[in-house]
Amino acid sequence: MVRSYIVGGHKFSVSMPENSVLWNGMDNYRPFVSDMIDTDLCDKDISDSIFVLDIDLCSNGKDIIDNSSRMAEFDDETAYISLMSGPEKQRVFIIALNSGLKEFGGLLVVGNGINKCKLYMGACTNYGHGLFVINNSLMLLYALFTSVRNTMLIHASVVVADNLGYAFLGKSGTGKSTHTRLWLQNIPGTWLLNDDNPVVRVDDNGNPIIYGSPWSGKTPCYKNEGVRLKAVVRLSQAPQNAIRKLSGISAYAALAPSASSMKWEKKMADGLHRTLTRIIDIVGIYHLECLPDAAASVLCHDTVK
Repeated sequence: MVRSYIVGGHKFSVSMPENSVLWNGMDNYRPFVSDMIDTDLCDKDISDSIFVLDIDLCSNGKDIIDNSSRMAEFDDETAYISLMSGPEKQRVFIIALNSGLKEFGGLLVVGNGINKCKLYMGACTNYGHGLFVINNSLMLLYALFTSVRNTMLIHASVVVADNLGYAFLGKSGTGKSTHTRLWLQNIPGTWLLNDDNPVVRVDDNGNPIIYGSPWSGKTPCYKNEGVRLKAVVRLSQAPQNAIRKLSGISAYAALAPSASSMKWEKKMADGLHRTLTRIIDIVGIYHLECLPDAAASVLCHDTVK
């Protein structure tokens, strides 16, 4: 079975056996479905997809791993990813929840210059871990293939007020979701667009649009909607509430760490740099030092609106 999805205006496709129980765990993608066809991948025209992920549930791709050379390894609170150069110079990733589960991870292979990708999941014997691997593979591919399309996937919590989007950034634990909740409680008419990984895209008319996505962390908020991005606010905890607008290098430095990127991929890094530069030219970027109280949300709203 092949299912296609549109996220942030970009279409991608996923191929997996129709009888796989993993489809049942992908309800977060349902609002973004473009079409579903009960056919083999080779029978479907996917030329309009920015990438196609073909999922192999049987093979673990060990022969590819054995013939690949390791380039980098990342292990944090979100995922374990090992980057390798494949036997045909493909980009090869081992993806798992953490390093302790890497032997049960998925193997993602991205070919050179083509949009067809393969995910080998024969080692993923746990249902929940399998869904984690699929989600993170799709996020990685989306960030990779949209980086040259004036688009970036960012780690942020986003609310909408007066039909405008406001994105809150910060290191894990700084209170992004808390500040979002304070807006929802204290700013009339505010609603949540995404709580973890929204998409920002500069459209053909030069407008910055922020979209919901299938990836929203622990908060199940999967809205297939987009609004104009009005402001981006980087949060930090403080004993008082204070906000200031940033510009130039300071604005770039506030936004860049929250953008999904692979710095070793020059084409992706260059594309992301161009998008970041355009965003800080047309969107207000702020730094809010704050307490977790209602006054912080009111101060922020009244300043950035």
